[in-house]
Amino acid sequence: MNLSPAADDPSFPLPEGVRLGESHGTPALLVETPAATAELLLDGAHLISWIPAGQADLLWLSPDSAFGEREAVRGGIPLIGPWFGPGRDLAMEVKHGWLRNIRWEPAGAQREGEDVVLTLRTPEDVTALSATARFRLGAELSVDLTITAGPRPLELEAALHTYLAVGDVREIEISGLEGADFLDNTRGLTPDVMPEQPWRLTGSTDRVVASTAAVTVLDEKNARRLVSTPRGTAKTVVWNPWDELARGMADIPDTAWPEFVCIEPAVAKDGFVALAPGESHSIGVSYRIER
Repeated sequence: MNLSPAADDPSFPLPEGVRLGESHGTPALLVETPAATAELLLDGAHLISWIPAGQADLLWLSPDSAFGEREAVRGGIPLIGPWFGPGRDLAMEVKHGWLRNIRWEPAGAQREGEDVVLTLRTPEDVTALSATARFRLGAELSVDLTITAGPRPLELEAALHTYLAVGDVREIEISGLEGADFLDNTRGLTPDVMPEQPWRLTGSTDRVVASTAAVTVLDEKNARRLVSTPRGTAKTVVWNPWDELARGMADIPDTAWPEFVCIEPAVAKDGFVALAPGESHSIGVSYRIER
């Protein structure tokens, strides 16, 4: 962790346990309370760490990630939108949209009991749409992303591209998606159906699952269960590149791919949301760690 004071303060007071500083050389809101510690980058409104008291970090962050303006951080919880992947028509050159590539502005910070609630918003000079991201950080974690269409209609795709830290992705068991339809992006979005029992990954995985159910990751190697409960979503994306694809990714060490699994609440593909000018949609997710 590389933390130092930042030059600017937000235009509102920060509660006890919250300060504006730097992480990895970029501005960040830093949380340290009896309930949890966390690091929230202003670039991309990107949460890169949440450690509830007595636990290890929920999130995986690549040691080879780039940081700074216009960079897509590898790990944590990237905010994806206003399109997913190459977009519904597969024509977008910038993968996963631009929300994660702009610097957001602090818009609020308060203590609510033992929790810290932080709110960031897109800058005023972003006119195609506006967005707010709200993070509740305590014994549990909640993230909510609200996107409002600008002067034109918006066919919104969005996701919370969470990298969950696991002991070994080859040994975890995922439950909550049993029997759901999915599109397999490792086979050109071929339709298929999830197994009827808890699922173990055996190779490169990129599934867009038609499910809004809670998902549990049983991580026996780390002696914990990670529970993800989505809201306002249509799909759940499960992703891990496995060994061969990871070797072609400059920001993931060749041997690091077993350390994470992405479980992503999303509105994507045929689950997009059509917004008229000025209309909004929110997607969110809550996490808890169970022993």
